[in-house]
Amino acid sequence: MEEKNKRLDATARLQLLFDDGIYTELDRNDASGSRIGYGSVGGATVFAYAEGEKEGFGSTSAKKLEKVYSLAEKTGSPVVSIYDSNGVALSEGLASLDTCSLLLGQISRLSGVVPQIAVVAGVCGGFSSLCASMADICLMEENAELFLTAPFVDADSAEEDGSAGFAGKAGAAAVVCEGEEALFGKTRELLSMLPLNNLASAPVLEFTDPEKTVDEDAVLGIVDGESAVELYASLGSAVKTYLATLGGSAVGVIDVNGRVCRKDSVKAARLVQLCDAYSVPVITMVDSEGFVASVKNDRKGGIRNAALLTHVLSEATTAKVCLIKGNAIGSVYSVLCGKNAANDMVYAWQDAVISAVPAKTAVGIFWEDRIEKDSDIERLAGEYARTEASAEKALEAGLVDRILSKEETRMTLIEAVDMLASKRVSNLSKKHGNLPY
Repeated sequence: MEEKNKRLDATARLQLLFDDGIYTELDRNDASGSRIGYGSVGGATVFAYAEGEKEGFGSTSAKKLEKVYSLAEKTGSPVVSIYDSNGVALSEGLASLDTCSLLLGQISRLSGVVPQIAVVAGVCGGFSSLCASMADICLMEENAELFLTAPFVDADSAEEDGSAGFAGKAGAAAVVCEGEEALFGKTRELLSMLPLNNLASAPVLEFTDPEKTVDEDAVLGIVDGESAVELYASLGSAVKTYLATLGGSAVGVIDVNGRVCRKDSVKAARLVQLCDAYSVPVITMVDSEGFVASVKNDRKGGIRNAALLTHVLSEATTAKVCLIKGNAIGSVYSVLCGKNAANDMVYAWQDAVISAVPAKTAVGIFWEDRIEKDSDIERLAGEYARTEASAEKALEAGLVDRILSKEETRMTLIEAVDMLASKRVSNLSKKHGNLPY
């Protein structure tokens, strides 16, 4: 067991990553403290690089990292990069700039081809922070630092830029862990749910029954027991995103509870892009009356980010399944629950409410004559939800494929994911979508 706050060296970190601490090291004959190698993580080959140059990331380390990416590209294997250095070795002068640009290009070229996991175990600043943030998933130890420029203090919040907490709220760190054993344990867990590359099938894992009931927690009552890893927990509040397994198969889960803000939209879009890159099915669970209605939210990107989420979901060709577990009102239905582009299958619980506008608003528009006779708006809104905005009405209109009881939800979703495993869709020929970032 590691001592609390003890900093491990590159070799010890690689041992924590690989099965039984065993790996094959490459290019050991140099004076740098950095280490590269390959070994098994959950039985699958993974390449890894661990920084160890406290004086800065230099040409020797760059060559090692370049070799890792080259081998990963040739073999179609995941890459884990472990960061802990003081940025670029400034003593190398202009040569460091060329080295950095070449590596950034290599990381970008392999994005979406093989899974890339960044593990920030110590200081990760400047150039290294770009590398870490370009990975599919970035994990941080709670005492580590991640910053593009020298850390500063925000006068408004008195919160230091560079901390793991700051990085989590900014959406730079997907997972923050206490201690390095937990950090590398979570890295292994995430790697186990991702395929080796974008052409490989995701592994099928052993699983146990859910750890909770659906009434206690909709997500944990449906996915396999102890399989859910929450990503970007500190980013937004109405949306939670997970990688988990369902019947042993990896899935991404978007759990929506409440009005969706600008940060929630980005959070959900990131999970969809990750899952789509590696053909991992996405399950979206919705209980929302719409997007946040505020000038502040829209001024800071609310409209743009909602459009981004719409685009990413529509463009994704992986299997997509939606469960309406409560409200799905207005544009939230269109973006998250819609059939055709957004989802392959849409289910609803029996008491779900699906409507173009909130029930109270609908009563004021469509039942004006009844309001004159009955001023109890709450009662009328409840009646409207049960009769005109019910799951049965949505089924009749073709907005959902099937109404489910809570008890049959898990098995139905397992069957849907299995049925969609052979899904094949091709988008129109183009370089890329013009994402409204």
